[in-house]
Amino acid sequence: MTDHLRPEPGSFSQTASSSYELELARLLIPNTSWTLLLVRMPSFTPEEAVYIHEKWPGPRVIATRMESMLWPIVRDASRDMGGTRALPSVEVVSAPIEPPLLEALKRLWNAALLRTRFPPKAHVYLDGTSYHLGAFCRGVGSLTGRTWSPPPASRMAGLVDIGEKLTRYAREPEEQRASIADALIEESADLLQRFESEDAFGGPARG
Repeated sequence: MTDHLRPEPGSFSQTASSSYELELARLLIPNTSWTLLLVRMPSFTPEEAVYIHEKWPGPRVIATRMESMLWPIVRDASRDMGGTRALPSVEVVSAPIEPPLLEALKRLWNAALLRTRFPPKAHVYLDGTSYHLGAFCRGVGSLTGRTWSPPPASRMAGLVDIGEKLTRYAREPEEQRASIADALIEESADLLQRFESEDAFGGPARG
């Protein structure tokens, strides 16, 4: 396993590769003009996402979570030969985000996604959690990548941890957000250095 995101066919950037991913993106990320996002897809608990939207009325962090798992519903509906089932509701919370944190997250997400690469060999993934990341990079467009249950202390685990803290930022009361934002800025800067220590091809970065 390499410590990089793996390429994907854009499941969460308007080109979903399955009906499940398409429906999940529609429910969790209804606003497609996001700046960056992280989608969490566990094997046994409800799916969730956190993303940033910058347009009117100003930049906001939006955290969404299925009230119950979507995957079994989509799977069972497909087995019913076109049958329909009631979809779970989605919990939505949001909070404004200030420029210092927003810029720190943009730099980190872009650095991670610009280093996306295929793994040296194929892997079969069973129970665990799949994470899908996306970012809009000026001059490039929408970038997407994924990782699966990253090992502790890896850069991928660091990305996931920052995404989960960003979710907590959106959910916590206003008086607690400043301290979470400070921690996120510091952790994002530290992780960015780890990504920038190598170039986009895996070699050491040159000054």
